[in-house]
Amino acid sequence: MAKVKQGDEGPVQFKHRMEGLTTRVQGHQHAFGNLTDLFIPDNGRHRHNFRGTTTTADGHRHSYSGQTGLNIGNGPNHFHRFSIQTNVADGHRHIISGRTTGLIRLMGMLGHKLIIEKVIRERVKK
Repeated sequence: MAKVKQGDEGPVQFKHRMEGLTTRVQGHQHAFGNLTDLFIPDNGRHRHNFRGTTTTADGHRHSYSGQTGLNIGNGPNHFHRFSIQTNVADGHRHIISGRTTGLIRLMGMLGHKLIIEKVIRERVKK
């Protein structure tokens, strides 16, 4: 299972990418893509929450949110399956489903760090 640890730059975050196409409804489909939220422990395994908005097609778009299934496998190559319905827009919904990518490591930043390697002072002539 992915672990979160505190470091000098904040918690290390592990997320998954989700992307694909919705089901075809009323002659069109939408693309979707997002990153999952941090993992949610679940009895020794874990899930992720996610949310996003599809691309525009046929003059509208859909928002969606849900939760992945439990992790399949362990370590950096594990993934999650997902299948949910989008919200209703233009009188219909689409289904998004698939599997996440492996882990993506994102460093959380508590603040910006400015690194100054060398400061040279010069006298300015008046």
